[in-house]
Amino acid sequence: MRTQARLPDLRPRKLPVQHRSRATFEAIVESCSWLLPRLGYAGTTTNHIAARAGVNISSLYEYFPGKDAIVAQVAERLQARVLERLAKGGSAILAEAPEEDALRRWIHLVYETVLSEKELVGIFTRQVPYANELAAVRHSSSRLLAFSQQLRRNAGGLVRRDLSQAGMQLIVNMVSSTILQLILDPPDGTTEREILDELSGRVDAWMRPSLNRSASA
Repeated sequence: MRTQARLPDLRPRKLPVQHRSRATFEAIVESCSWLLPRLGYAGTTTNHIAARAGVNISSLYEYFPGKDAIVAQVAERLQARVLERLAKGGSAILAEAPEEDALRRWIHLVYETVLSEKELVGIFTRQVPYANELAAVRHSSSRLLAFSQQLRRNAGGLVRRDLSQAGMQLIVNMVSSTILQLILDPPDGTTEREILDELSGRVDAWMRPSLNRSASA
């Protein structure tokens, strides 16, 4: 019987309380975030992280049991940045964009947001061996679905009322997987814009209320 590989400890030893300890904690996480795209997951060590953060290695181990617990914090912050940017941009699109252009702008926003984090996204996608076990990664689909559902409620008549949660999940999966592949492994023979416009058209046809549906409702 095949035994499952044991996961490293992904939790901090303790969380900071006072301002100075919070600054140390954040400096360690930010240093790891800076180093991962430059040295890679395997090449980044706790000594590198401590040196970059300007802290003693013993201070690092006061808060973290090892590199992987710091990497987990990097993942949490990466997810938070992505969702924050999508929230701000999504609200602006709903408020300002013409109805016929809102979905295309939304998909381009998702693309540009992930593209801005391309280096770290690539590290977690291709190098971190336990990436799928990280809370930020495991919950990313459900959080993105919840976020998309909120946008759907705010969109009013722009989205079909009979679109099920399963349908929304399929759309979220299609958009996120297509954009991830487009950024990390762009196809030959076509441009990013062509792919995004095609994706927008297909999602629009799936989500937008049609005259036939309205007439039969």
